[in-house]
Amino acid sequence: MEFWTVGHTTPLNIGERAAAAEADGWYGLLMPDSQNAIGDVYVALTSAALHTSRLRLGPGVTNPYTRHARGNRLRHRWSSGGPREDEPSSGSAGDSALAHLGLAPASPAAFDRYLERVQTYLRGEPVLFDPHEGDDARKIDSIPSAGHPEESQLLWLDPSVPKVPVDVAATGPKVITIAARQAERITFSVWWPTSTGWVGESTWRGAPGRTRGRTPTSSASVRS
Repeated sequence: MEFWTVGHTTPLNIGERAAAAEADGWYGLLMPDSQNAIGDVYVALTSAALHTSRLRLGPGVTNPYTRHARGNRLRHRWSSGGPREDEPSSGSAGDSALAHLGLAPASPAAFDRYLERVQTYLRGEPVLFDPHEGDDARKIDSIPSAGHPEESQLLWLDPSVPKVPVDVAATGPKVITIAARQAERITFSVWWPTSTGWVGESTWRGAPGRTRGRTPTSSASVRS
């Protein structure tokens, strides 16, 4: 059983909060990705990593609109305690980050496409350019050049380092189905126990072959 806490504070104060969470025995700490409310999530997570040695860290949660799939990833962080595996966390919502920009949560279909690109980046594989991305910006092939990349890839990834697992925070059956098919982990945010029936059905529908014979890891996220 993993117990995680949520760091509802700014990057200025998260180092102290993270150190206290580690001393209190928490397994990990999640930082909300809500830029207008508490600042940049990755600045905060970097500060948290510098103040701890074993605490797992990740955004909880982010969204497909304010974070490009290429940029929304975490690798192993180094600190005085050595390497740790941090976990990126994605969500179809990220409601507060988008609400402050006048945007609604991403649709399940948009989230599905986004999650596939995130996973491809994290595996170190090339990602084809999205022709609809940045519709108001000029495309690279529209200007004279001696050459340009035909696809996008994280060239700095160390292939000897295991891929970071992706955790999807899911509430409804559509996103749960997507998460079961594409993510390594799912954080269920549902009513208990009345939702257990359709939660299980959605998970099996998403990836029946992936779920059979697997032992799930129990985790709990506690707001404190």
